[in-house]
Amino acid sequence: MLDRVHPFVERLGPVRAFRELRRDFSGVVFVLAAGDLVASFGFSLIFPFLTIFLVQRFGASAFQAGLVLSGYSVCSIFSGAVGGWLADRIGRRIVMIVSVGVTGGVVALMGQATDLTQIALLTIALGLIDPAFIPAARAAIADVVPEDRRPRAYGLLSVAASVGWIAGPAIGAGLASLGYALLFSVAGAIIALYAVIGWIWLPETRPTGESAGPDVGGAEIGGSASAATAPSGADPEAGDGAPGPTHVDPRLVFVAFLPITLVVHAATFQWVSTFPIHAARDLGVPTSQWGLLFSLNGILIVLFQMRVSGAAERRSKPRMMALASLLYAAGYAAVGPVGGPTLAIPAIATLVVLVTFGEMLLYPLEPSFVSDLSPEDRRGRYQGVVLAATGLGSAVGPPLGGWLLDTLPSLTWWLTGASLVACAGAFVALDRLARRLPPSARATAVPIGGTPGAPELAG
Repeated sequence: MLDRVHPFVERLGPVRAFRELRRDFSGVVFVLAAGDLVASFGFSLIFPFLTIFLVQRFGASAFQAGLVLSGYSVCSIFSGAVGGWLADRIGRRIVMIVSVGVTGGVVALMGQATDLTQIALLTIALGLIDPAFIPAARAAIADVVPEDRRPRAYGLLSVAASVGWIAGPAIGAGLASLGYALLFSVAGAIIALYAVIGWIWLPETRPTGESAGPDVGGAEIGGSASAATAPSGADPEAGDGAPGPTHVDPRLVFVAFLPITLVVHAATFQWVSTFPIHAARDLGVPTSQWGLLFSLNGILIVLFQMRVSGAAERRSKPRMMALASLLYAAGYAAVGPVGGPTLAIPAIATLVVLVTFGEMLLYPLEPSFVSDLSPEDRRGRYQGVVLAATGLGSAVGPPLGGWLLDTLPSLTWWLTGASLVACAGAFVALDRLARRLPPSARATAVPIGGTPGAPELAG
């Protein structure tokens, strides 16, 4: 009997995917994934209800709620960049542990706020601390995973985070009914658990002078390309790394990527910042139903993320990000004409499905594309600069979306979708530019404690 069952089990998608992951990735990736699962569960308890919390408990308007969230995003512009710089200077591990540990404490304090000013100040504090973690984690992935496998590695982190999101919103809705102080305290304690995981199991991955390999297709911003990455048509002996007549500098591609990702994140952030207000206030969807619908996001990512990321590894990253933008736009178009509760649930379910598949493409490919363009000793800084751009987009998005929802509710989702269609066109143009990148030496990830150029060991 067991002999007949075993081959069947081996053919199951999740089992096959797990075996591939064990074969292809360092143990560092799995520690980061475990931490992401824990922290994301903590955040998922509160995040879908944060704007509703501001509106219902403190009487904030949609614009004011968006403005509070934008305070977090404005601060993330600076903290993400500083976190990336620190990750390159003092190490990925210490930045991640301190950032996520203090974040848990700030989240717990948010439940004790008694007015809108206090919650706004705590949100600003959260924005000064939490985003520093992200470029350090992204750089750690690039340290131990070869370029051609990075979309799946970043995708695995998305899967881990989404596992936490599956049950989190529903549990958060239940805890919210017992009191927001309890909800935020539980969420903060769970988030801080990531710091414990990192302290015990996460090694340092920052390349040292002895183990650093060649640059990954780029050069320091404002610096010059190294001879190792000199494009064909340039004279390596000259030392200036100037592109040949048909090649472009990787830095130009990186700089062109920044405004596109800014607008994309301003638009995509609407579905977790402005849309919950629209669903509860204008469509009459109870908070509990919205939490269940939001959980569909995590279920879909767990089921399909690794296959989507695996397919994206063989295709142009900018073009796949263009497709992601169009999926988000289609999701907003699904809820654009809905004006009441009759069709609200199926329309919201369609939105969740479409934007989730867009998310499965966009979120792993962004850091992977940036890793391809960044030199090995500047990975944290490049990721931090991109995080600053996304933070600026997330800062502009919520108040703008809230203002549109308060003044032009019938046009909010059509205008948001149109901006994403424009971003899709910009990604296609970026792809044409990226195709002119020079051939470069590709860094091979070095296993922790390994030697330069050695193949990465599975965890």
